[in-house]
Amino acid sequence: MKDTFRSTPGYLIHENARLLNRVYDQRMSALGMTRAQWWVLAKLYFNDDVTQTELAEELGFSKAALGALLDRLEVNGWIRRRRHPDDRRARRVLRTAKAESVMAEMRSIAVAMNRDLIRGLSRTEHATLVHLLKRVRDNLERQ
Repeated sequence: MKDTFRSTPGYLIHENARLLNRVYDQRMSALGMTRAQWWVLAKLYFNDDVTQTELAEELGFSKAALGALLDRLEVNGWIRRRRHPDDRRARRVLRTAKAESVMAEMRSIAVAMNRDLIRGLSRTEHATLVHLLKRVRDNLERQ
């Protein structure tokens, strides 16, 4: 029974995510940032100038948890927050020049990490893995 459970897709995805997070944490700690901080900056890299609410929804964080995280990022000089011009209740989150400079290092770490993830896979196996993971994600998004 234990061996069967450990071979289920849910268990294997969870274990891989846990290990991936641990390795990312180790590698990103050299930059003085946590995984959560890295994810915020990565999201802002692709979509700068979002509201805190939009960012919380995209990352799956509560508004309170994201607020505390943004406080730390702001103190460290990686982001700044501004009032939204059309909604006085909303705050926009923007990355700073300091964040831009660390993004190159973050990208290098992410590229190396992804290279390590697929080590030993053929190009066909890699393409199949990506295709299947996207299908699993799509299935979960429909839930």
